Amino acid sequence: MSKKKEVVEMPFGVPGWKWKVGRFGYVMGNEPSYEEIKAKAKALLEKATKGPAWHCRCGTFHVPLLVDGEIVGELWEDVEPRELEVGAYWHGKWGTKVQLVKDGRVVGLLWLA
Repeated sequence: MSKKKEVVEMPFGVPGWKWKVGRFGYVMGNEPSYEEIKAKAKALLEKATKGPAWHCRCGTFHVPLLVDGEIVGELWEDVEPRELEVGAYWHGKWGTKVQLVKDGRVVGLLWLA
């Protein structure tokens, strides 16, 4: 008489789920919808101002995006934040990264907490 083991399937690839870092390692968590991410990003872009532009040693152009004196993103071209569109996003260890798009090209990133 053998007992049949119950197989519990994880929701890999199922929309609405993501892996996140928990207190004891990686755990499953709910993922916000693209519309929520887009709304948060647009709200930040409306309040964002450009900080002082600078070039790194390799010549790459950087413009920090500031909200209340805190850096919330970065541009690689000199464009106005209100002219940008929200592109793809992904979740990382320190929050959600959102692509900032202008004329079909990614010109920066926005960091959502």
